[in-house]
Amino acid sequence: MEKKFLTYEEFGAAGDGVRDDFDAIIACHEAANRENIPVKAKDGAVYYIGGSKESAIIKTDVDFGGAKFIIDDRNVEQITSYVFSIESDHGFEPVEISSLGIGQKTLDVGKNGNYLVRVYNDEHPVFIRKGLNMNNGIATQDILLVDSDGNIYPSVNFDYPVVTRSDMKCVDDAPITVSGGIFTTIANQQESFYRYHQRGFHITRSHVTLCNYQHYVEGELDHGAPYHGFVRSDFATDLTVKDAIITPRFIYWTPSKIPGKPVPMGSYDLSFWSSIDVRCINVKQTIDITNNKYWGVYTSNFCKNLSLDNCVFSRFDAHQGVTNASIKNCKLGHQGVQLIGFGKAVIENTEIFSGAVFSLRGDYGSTWTGTVDIKNCVWNPRGSSIFSATNAEDHDFGYFCCEPEAITIDGLHINDGAMGEKPLYLAPKFSNEPVEGEKAAPYGRVKEYSIKGLTTERGVKPTICERPELYPDTKVIWRD
Repeated sequence: MEKKFLTYEEFGAAGDGVRDDFDAIIACHEAANRENIPVKAKDGAVYYIGGSKESAIIKTDVDFGGAKFIIDDRNVEQITSYVFSIESDHGFEPVEISSLGIGQKTLDVGKNGNYLVRVYNDEHPVFIRKGLNMNNGIATQDILLVDSDGNIYPSVNFDYPVVTRSDMKCVDDAPITVSGGIFTTIANQQESFYRYHQRGFHITRSHVTLCNYQHYVEGELDHGAPYHGFVRSDFATDLTVKDAIITPRFIYWTPSKIPGKPVPMGSYDLSFWSSIDVRCINVKQTIDITNNKYWGVYTSNFCKNLSLDNCVFSRFDAHQGVTNASIKNCKLGHQGVQLIGFGKAVIENTEIFSGAVFSLRGDYGSTWTGTVDIKNCVWNPRGSSIFSATNAEDHDFGYFCCEPEAITIDGLHINDGAMGEKPLYLAPKFSNEPVEGEKAAPYGRVKEYSIKGLTTERGVKPTICERPELYPDTKVIWRD
């Protein structure tokens, strides 16, 4: 009779929470990958995983069920080794691309099938960060999905008069589901410096669903090194994380690039990089979303088409750019919605407990090239402006910086009863004063507000800005 699945016990796992079972777990997945059959953990088992530098490679369905996994990070051999690596059989291969431009719709990669394409211009840095974590930026880059007809999806963000590097990877992976499991990380006890630990799940395969799992953190001290994410993706498309419980970690402080000024250092539970079509559905964190002792559980870089639905997080964060973001039916806490990027951002049927309904990150120029729609939301303000931004027009971030071209509000209630006599504003008063005269990097202001169904607890109608002279050409259209 053909076997339906493999178990860790077949490869010597004890499941007693004491003996290190990681070698057995690795061997089980190696066999499952060869035989192309699923893996099933034993309900009630407790699998202890020590600090091995190896990874268990997953290429088939996994049912962790009600099994528990203890991931002990107190003595890790190699901090960049993920415990589980969900991988594809396809790798990247070179492709010759001479140039690429914003608005380009097609690209001939000379292959049939669907491919993820990476393009870079190393001659022009972007996301040149300002502030306590200042840096020299990173190469201009895009991640694109190209189909058999050469159609580009979803869009190209930058112009590439020169493409210095480019490659592609087939994404015709068979869908797999990794389900269940109760995971507990025993936190590392390293000094609080930027030495990111990469422990948990690393997804580099497309068409993956990770669901019905729980992740907890124990043993955090008054110091520790940060984590990239218990779940992290790189160069993949069509990813879903759903029906999960996740845990934020403490905020630690570390020296910044400016002597004498420490900077808060965060860890993440969900971290998505250079991925397209990533969905989080019904994912909730264990800690109160307004507890500012804990860092935000969610971050992203260089992604396209990110969505949250029915999630309870301390924040949504587009770090070094996102193209298109959808946040629906959620509750977001003290770090709120933090955007940098392109396209359309939609915040719908969501309650927000932060300084603004959304923030444009000042360390990357407070830029959003596109539109923002706010629909049927509730804001519990910790600030006075519906969106926040800061740009002193004195720093070149590697791209033109601007506020959204248009902000549409169709249903927003503001619980401003605790604000006393403080006024409400549609746009921010910048904490950095604009440079007078010729500007090193001019900043574009929002062109139009379209507002319908905006109500406040105090009955106060927001005005444009504490400094209205910053918005002389902005149209505010009230449609009530």
